[in-house]
Amino acid sequence: MGDVDCDLAGFIGCVLPNSSANDLVLEALQTLGVESIEDLNYIQEADLVNVLRPVEARKLIARVKALSEKNVSENPDPSPRADSQSTTATPRGMMSPTATPRGMMSPTATPRGMMSLTATPSGMMTSVMPGRDYSSSGECYENDPSSPLSSSSSTASSAPHRLAPVENNWHFTFELPWSKMPSGIMRKLQNKERPTGRERREMIRLVVGEVLTICPTPGKKHFDAIARKIVQAYPLSFKDVIEGQVVGSGFDSLTKQLQSRADNLKRGKTSLSLKRQASSTSEEGEDVPLKKIRVDTYGCVNWQPKRMPLGETMETQKCMKEDLKNMHKNRSKDTKSVEKKMVATFFTQRSDIISGMETPLLITEWPYLFEMCGMIAHFQELTGVDVDREAVSSKCGRVVSYLLSREKKKKTEDILTGMAIAKAKHLDADIPACVMLILSHFGEDQDKMFLTVDETCLPSEVDQLPSTPCIVVCGSSALTSEHFMVAVDQTIVNGNLTDFGDALVLMFATYYCLNISYPAEMAASLEFLQRCLFKINPDKGSKVEKRDSKKTLSINPKVLSLITNIADFEWRE
Repeated sequence: MGDVDCDLAGFIGCVLPNSSANDLVLEALQTLGVESIEDLNYIQEADLVNVLRPVEARKLIARVKALSEKNVSENPDPSPRADSQSTTATPRGMMSPTATPRGMMSPTATPRGMMSLTATPSGMMTSVMPGRDYSSSGECYENDPSSPLSSSSSTASSAPHRLAPVENNWHFTFELPWSKMPSGIMRKLQNKERPTGRERREMIRLVVGEVLTICPTPGKKHFDAIARKIVQAYPLSFKDVIEGQVVGSGFDSLTKQLQSRADNLKRGKTSLSLKRQASSTSEEGEDVPLKKIRVDTYGCVNWQPKRMPLGETMETQKCMKEDLKNMHKNRSKDTKSVEKKMVATFFTQRSDIISGMETPLLITEWPYLFEMCGMIAHFQELTGVDVDREAVSSKCGRVVSYLLSREKKKKTEDILTGMAIAKAKHLDADIPACVMLILSHFGEDQDKMFLTVDETCLPSEVDQLPSTPCIVVCGSSALTSEHFMVAVDQTIVNGNLTDFGDALVLMFATYYCLNISYPAEMAASLEFLQRCLFKINPDKGSKVEKRDSKKTLSINPKVLSLITNIADFEWRE
């Protein structure tokens, strides 16, 4: 955290010492362009409506105005005065008084690290140490008239008193209380075994208890650092992994548990939940903060190529594009050539997609973008992920085993029946069963992902398509059907798929290739597929559509819990 950020954070903590939204406020202010405390003069209440309650926002703005007026009153334009106190240059480090209104002493330049004195309206002198980090301590001068801690009876003879601060970087030297851990837990950690859920919770309680003795209001960055230390000490026991693939940062589940434990202990001592609709505090006629346009680069390593491949020109790109059209028209079986040309024209494909070309026109201009060979080539260039169908099927089988062992029989009865029919027809039942069980586990509606139509239905006959990508199942169930279609933007983009696995890959890939956010109704299921099956594991950002009333987390806690439970289940098998 830079000096400017520390100053802002310290000021916010001083004004709102009991608010749990200080980090959000700081982030919102930086987004609005605030770079110093002086810039706060240009902030309006409407700018803070999404992160603070109305009274908190008004309190912050009132304090900014009071501070501004105080600075003006203490620093008027210099004018000659007969009784002004003048000084000459003094030796290094000495204090030189200068003329101020009412004869008060004002600050002068001092060498770095030395103490400077400032005058307060009551005539007192208070000390300020340059470079001091006030970012989380919320420290204020109790004698500052603009502070809520100020007393109306304070006098010039009162001694200045500072609240005891907590250093914001205490987590760097924090020592984990391994010596206080039960012997059973330590034995497992030393044997590189994963602790049970109960043992893990016991460890969390001990660590958070130790943290709160040092800092009563730890933040996420503190718990991130502590979780990282725990994973570094015992990676095989705590790291978030599934199928050998690290999930997110590898310690998100620990961070989540540490923070949840601390929040539970602080419940009732913090401000109300921040989750609310922006419209609930906005009055008619008030200015609403402008929203940023979101560029969906989440999970991508080559979202917008800077240049064409070596030796390529706009002319050669056009020629190759026409070749691909002709190959598709003639139903060419040369998939290797198609993949090579799709990779070579990736620059132009991305330019068309980013420019906002409509889906029906994309189908005409880039027909192979919606065929398996072309979409996988584009997806690999975009995300760096090579989709391995066999690995996907294998992972689905293990997820199915876990969920069937945990879910109630009433919720899985139809799926088990469908799996039996699929196996009798020699179909791969693991992939569709996995998706259906995941949707059921997260309580998300299958109708948002699957549209069921008659077996003989043609692409032109499918109606009532959702705007988000979906799989059209030609038959009674995704488990037993042998014909599928994929739709995007209420348009059938591929109507001739005979394998559910292909349909799933094509449907999922369109979210990334066409810059589509996950709909909130399927956010958890899609994120699980992303992290578990498709190995896309960013530790920052989110692909879920933005909701004004909710803060979007980088990793859905429900997804993280399921991944952790599956990893523990596989380890114990």
